[in-house]
Amino acid sequence: MHRLFILSIGLLSGLVTLSQELKIPAEAKFFIPDGYEPLDYIAGDLNSDKKPDALLLLKKPWEDSINEEQAARPLLLLIRQADGKLKQVLRNDNAIMCRHCGGAFGDPYEGTELAPGGFSLSFYGGSSWRWGNIFRFAYKPLKKNWYLVKENQTSFQSGDPETTMKKTEIGESELGEVLLEKFDYNSFYEDSQWKVNAIKTFFYDNPKPGSKPRKAYLVKGNIATGIRQLKNFVELSFSDGNDNITTGFVLRKDIERLK
Repeated sequence: MHRLFILSIGLLSGLVTLSQELKIPAEAKFFIPDGYEPLDYIAGDLNSDKKPDALLLLKKPWEDSINEEQAARPLLLLIRQADGKLKQVLRNDNAIMCRHCGGAFGDPYEGTELAPGGFSLSFYGGSSWRWGNIFRFAYKPLKKNWYLVKENQTSFQSGDPETTMKKTEIGESELGEVLLEKFDYNSFYEDSQWKVNAIKTFFYDNPKPGSKPRKAYLVKGNIATGIRQLKNFVELSFSDGNDNITTGFVLRKDIERLK
């Protein structure tokens, strides 16, 4: 029930899931390297040239075994050329979460949704606390490449999703330029220390200028742990020493990173 609840947030239409039988055309099978098998296959126009392209996601045959539990799942971007043939223009081994990266929930890969000139990758996992991530990529004709343009995050307590649901949207202005070929779902996160310089700085759920702050705030001299850096915001986790932990985004201008 809760799995369907999280998916309803952003993937109500056009979702290709693993419950469907994979049908890989011969022209795409050609690109599967030795030692891999298909995880998912999605066909559609990925660069707005009105030609049928494809995404081919791969996995190791024995990724459920202990030896392969962190095995990469390559993403291959296949673009239709002028001669009508598909060409592999990109491979990324770090775009798809591993088989065991979903925690107690299991395989976190939920599916891929096509959109004009791009696509979205959806992941879901956790245990008592559930989380979801949707990464949206789009083709930019002037730069002739694909970029991460939006990220949607959700989290909730599985026993009470309606009241504990937290939603976060991170736009391209905060993400910066992230090429699809260099995208790594695990590279955003860190473990750093930050000190508050402003007299008071508020937490935000959504890191974008003009968004409404929460009531929670930090004061000058507070030390918090950095989770992720964006352009104008830093995601922090703060403990008050009494087992009360507050997390959220804080304006970068109000804090400084400690060496």
